[in-house]
Amino acid sequence: MARAGEDRFKKSPMRTNSCWWCAVVLGACAVDPNRPETRLEVRAGAGQTGTVARALDQPVSVQVLRGGAPLAAAKVGFAVAMGSGQVERAEVESDVEGVATAGRWTLGVGAGLQSVLVTALDAVPVTIVATATADVGIDVAAVEGDGQTAPRGTAVAAPPAMRITDTHGNPVGGLPVDWQVIEGGGSVVGPATVATGANGVSRVQGWVLGPNAGQNRLVARMPGLPQVTFTATGTAAGMPTIAAEAGDLQTAPVSMNVPVAPAVLLRDAQGQPVAGVSVTFGVMSGGGSVTGNPAVSDGSGVARLGAWRLGSTPGAQLLAATAAGFGTVTFRATGLATGAPMLDRAVLLSGLAVPWDLTFAPDGTLVFSERGGAIRVLRPGATTSTVLHRPSDVNAAGQSGMMGLALDPDFAATRHLFAYFSARVNPSTVDNRIVRFRVNDGWDGVSDRQDLLVGISWGGGGAHSGGRLRFGPDGLLYLTTGDTRSASVPQDPTALGSKVLRIRKDGTIPAGNMAPPYRAPIWAFGFRNPQGLAFRPGSGEAFLCEHGPGTDDEVTKVTAGGNGGWDPKNPSNPNDATYWGYMGTSMTDTTKFPSALRPAFRDANSGGMSGCDFLVGAQWRDWAGALAVASLGDRNLRIVQLAPDGLSTIGQPVTLFGGMERLRAVVQGPDGALYVTTDGRAGGDQLWRITAR
Repeated sequence: MARAGEDRFKKSPMRTNSCWWCAVVLGACAVDPNRPETRLEVRAGAGQTGTVARALDQPVSVQVLRGGAPLAAAKVGFAVAMGSGQVERAEVESDVEGVATAGRWTLGVGAGLQSVLVTALDAVPVTIVATATADVGIDVAAVEGDGQTAPRGTAVAAPPAMRITDTHGNPVGGLPVDWQVIEGGGSVVGPATVATGANGVSRVQGWVLGPNAGQNRLVARMPGLPQVTFTATGTAAGMPTIAAEAGDLQTAPVSMNVPVAPAVLLRDAQGQPVAGVSVTFGVMSGGGSVTGNPAVSDGSGVARLGAWRLGSTPGAQLLAATAAGFGTVTFRATGLATGAPMLDRAVLLSGLAVPWDLTFAPDGTLVFSERGGAIRVLRPGATTSTVLHRPSDVNAAGQSGMMGLALDPDFAATRHLFAYFSARVNPSTVDNRIVRFRVNDGWDGVSDRQDLLVGISWGGGGAHSGGRLRFGPDGLLYLTTGDTRSASVPQDPTALGSKVLRIRKDGTIPAGNMAPPYRAPIWAFGFRNPQGLAFRPGSGEAFLCEHGPGTDDEVTKVTAGGNGGWDPKNPSNPNDATYWGYMGTSMTDTTKFPSALRPAFRDANSGGMSGCDFLVGAQWRDWAGALAVASLGDRNLRIVQLAPDGLSTIGQPVTLFGGMERLRAVVQGPDGALYVTTDGRAGGDQLWRITAR
């Protein structure tokens, strides 16, 4: 039942002001003029300053006076009038001293002035005002200036700019941002360090591209935060051009041909294809060889090499293609050690909107989620996907929305699909939850929704929700959850964030989870933002792939009751509620937690791990049994060979598809191929099918 005072003031400021005057006028008409005046005096809580979305230190309270004397048992209403926060109690009776306390006031997510309106009887309402300040700046994004084209040696039209915001989207000013050219040889106009302004934006005065035609890159860095990369293309104005048409960024075992023969596209000064031009391909590094060289451009302006055979040394290898009067373009490949499979990558679907997770039904139907809210299916033999369901309460914000998916291991009998998503509970509340649906026999919709586990921590702005949903070999449903960028959640036994949760298919709690004071669904705790979960074939051991804070990403074997060791509190002040997760904090703090789970693999460069899955089958050759891990920031797919005990790695991980796209989901399909989704690709995301031979 709605409490008095909640609905009464859910109006725009203009309408609220009108109600104040109505209340005063009506009260004046109805009240006995001989009765002493009733008035409200603010006792506590006014003029405070606090961080957005957090409770203020001082409770909000007023005193009700009639004729100057305290009035007991008067009903006092407290309602947020400006800002989206809330008070602990919306209606309170004054005590014998006439004092009514609403408890703590949690500010809304918007920085600036916020207020609470207090009403009682026929008294003139009073307003208590507080100032909300932005949280720690932890979100970075390009604002302007990415993807431009300009003649070589000249400045791009729009000076690049980036923005730093807090967890709730509020701009954070005064943070120094370092700008550095990392490719192309150009320069920054003006100071190389530019602090963010009041709008959270740091903008260079200009960016002059390098002297050669081709790609230029500029990065903006703030210590402790992910860097923002800007790219631009320098053109040779009025000159013919040469560009890679196919065959760049490939992978193959050493001493073998790359799957796709490199090809270039030649255009004249007017941008038209040029036929009959001889193109010479030469190995720059790696010691490989080529056949079919030189190649001659065809009617479409394309000149294709016969083959590129990699050298005998694993690692990066380079090939240059040169045409007189057109310039040079470079092709990159990675040579894999002997015993690695030959890989073929095909784009299965394009034009997707941030596909987050995928799974397969027994009949071969591929089911995948898009973070914006849709659950889609690709039926066997189809070339396009269709929407299966889009829950109306999905709240897609920041890094959250429709995330993990899992099908019941007994799907043929139950038709049950499980989804993990952020849900709008009411206008002021969002949570993360596990929901079960029954899929229609024709794959054209769902029914019988059951919300199995609700109230899972959701961060302001949708930060760090974790989100991988998988069935374990024990037939139970496991979920990874993130810290929601909260300093207290990881080690809090009452919070469901930063945990690995485990439930039965009907939402009940199995034996073997953690004991009180830990909440019943918790199986392990103390993690940052685990976006990957995979069970090792044979042993059934659980491994987390954990997205780190800019200092490290980790692959960790997880056991029941284990502590991941993540504690993003201020090390010098445990009472500070600020999130210190970007201040060089180690993801596994073995000083605070000597028994914390040790990672088997630690990526000190923190490429941004997301999904992961084990490779099964002889087609993977020496990689059979290895863990494939997707990375967002460094745009790689890593092959990690784990030791038999799962506590260390064997050799160095192999990096595939370096620099191509941000990669999110990695799942081996029933056909033995690896299915990978891109994340935030310009022009629409893709679903890849990677086969090994």
